[in-house]
Amino acid sequence: MTLRGTKTAMAAVIGAVLLVGAVPAAFASPPAAPPTAVRAVTPQQNVPTLDAPGPAESVTYGPDNITRNHFSRITVQAPPYTRITALDPNCVGWTCPVTIAADGKSATADFPSTSWIWIYPFHVSVAANGDAPLSGGTYSGTFSLDGDTQPLTVTISPGKQGSIAGYLTDTPNGGGSYVNFVLPGSNAAQSGLQVGDIITAVHGQSVSSTATVNTAITGWRAGTAVPVTVFRAGQTVNLQLTLD
Repeated sequence: MTLRGTKTAMAAVIGAVLLVGAVPAAFASPPAAPPTAVRAVTPQQNVPTLDAPGPAESVTYGPDNITRNHFSRITVQAPPYTRITALDPNCVGWTCPVTIAADGKSATADFPSTSWIWIYPFHVSVAANGDAPLSGGTYSGTFSLDGDTQPLTVTISPGKQGSIAGYLTDTPNGGGSYVNFVLPGSNAAQSGLQVGDIITAVHGQSVSSTATVNTAITGWRAGTAVPVTVFRAGQTVNLQLTLD
């Protein structure tokens, strides 16, 4: 979608208004006045299938060719287990501020015109998180324009249970899980896990044994980066450990 704008001309000249996403009214063919009614935002045109974790995919909302004679805002709420990575209102020639929450759960885009026509698609990019259920499924958030709302729906692919590619044993005093071996070339090795480390926390929660480490990563998919704290040579080290 491309939004093109022209400044409001002086009434004494042509009396044209700024039309966003359309040619100026003075040059439109046929020269009939554009519609002014506002109807519900159009449904999404596609339902992407997301890998978790994996790259973002785009959801598209088609135009309705309706004139909106007021400032407008897009508001997006991400489906469960996903995050918004981009919101593209395709403004060309003027600025449409876009704000995405730090956690990707919501986003907004503002249109600085009091008269515009939606004639090209809007796009929302959505990525699935590693905490999505292993079974996958279909999940919905919302896409709203000026309070008119449609679902924002994605399908998340089934995944595999993640693991730490190494040999772990309990410490004698229940202070964590001792790393006896790390598989060379594995995600664990590339994430910095070393023989001799003692895993003391996963996801910020203390673990006392190998069993509690396994419990902490249960339900998390292979390929997901998990925060892990280890005790190494007298020091505490924090890792982002990608599960194998």
